[in-house]
Amino acid sequence: MITFVSHTNKPGGAELALRRYLDATTQSVRLVTMEHGGVWDGLDIEVSVAQDLLALRSALRGGEVIVSNSMRAAFLTALVAPPKSRLVYWVRDGLTTSAMSPLALHLTKHVTARRVSHYIANSAWTAGTVREALSVAPDRIQVVHSMCGVTEDMLGRTPRKAPHTPARLLFLGRLSPWKAPDIAVRALTHVRRHRIEATLTIAGGTHFGEDRYAQSLYALVEAEPAATMVGHIKDVPGLLTEHDVLVHCSTAPEPFGQVIVQGLAAGMPVVATGHGGPVEILRGAPTELLYPPGDPAALASALAAALAKIPTLSSWATSRSAEFTDQRALRATDSALRAVGERHRQGVRRTSS
Repeated sequence: MITFVSHTNKPGGAELALRRYLDATTQSVRLVTMEHGGVWDGLDIEVSVAQDLLALRSALRGGEVIVSNSMRAAFLTALVAPPKSRLVYWVRDGLTTSAMSPLALHLTKHVTARRVSHYIANSAWTAGTVREALSVAPDRIQVVHSMCGVTEDMLGRTPRKAPHTPARLLFLGRLSPWKAPDIAVRALTHVRRHRIEATLTIAGGTHFGEDRYAQSLYALVEAEPAATMVGHIKDVPGLLTEHDVLVHCSTAPEPFGQVIVQGLAAGMPVVATGHGGPVEILRGAPTELLYPPGDPAALASALAAALAKIPTLSSWATSRSAEFTDQRALRATDSALRAVGERHRQGVRRTSS
């Protein structure tokens, strides 16, 4: 039995990826969550709710392999997990000061890392931050891409022929300062300087107390006639199909980029900031799709290049997304966790012999 630990029930990228895995795997798994309901509603596995450390200690009793799905979950689990259990930290954010506070990074280095035996990282970039921050040996960390909701049967679509008139740009994600959809709004002026007419749809909501930023974004959109905010949209595939290019704007490195994979699977070119996981995902594109973070003019230039080569990029996008399907990620995750379990059993046998 593998026990997963999550500190939240909010539908963030880490939680959605874990939910997809728990729904898909045939391994014996259970979930311990510190917030019931939410993204965990309807799970067809054992789910325990532990709202404090004493309850978490009790819920983890007897667990042999325990997988923590976030920095906070890994820290709390390290404090109370059974001494003989093997802890795995599934690293979803880079271990950098741009992704976590100095205190959180200090606790990860000096508390969590003392207890964790193995790390799973959602990208090569994330794995690099783990090695640098924690001096982790290569055999203790494995890159396993997140399950993004992209399946093999989604990839047989006909490549797109040409953009709409005006071209339809899409930002899809959280409305937060580091996700920076305001950069996409500011880029529209520069897009028009390329003699391209385009509209921008901003889809997403706030989940983590970022209302102040959202209000400033609303004001910016009010002053830009070509931009529209539509809030949270449930029909993501339909939204992707209706637009021409997906715009990614994160000013801090994106650890992986699930929405980028979703855009590629829809046959969309994705223009993204040139750091973090997007560099890995968009490697080998026939047109440069990366631009310096925080630069609206550079974003506009990349968008102009992408819109000029929609058929070529659409075909490449679908082909590239096949490297990141849920089927591949499921096999890789199952394999990684089975290997951890086998090492744990070998250690138990050596101790008892």
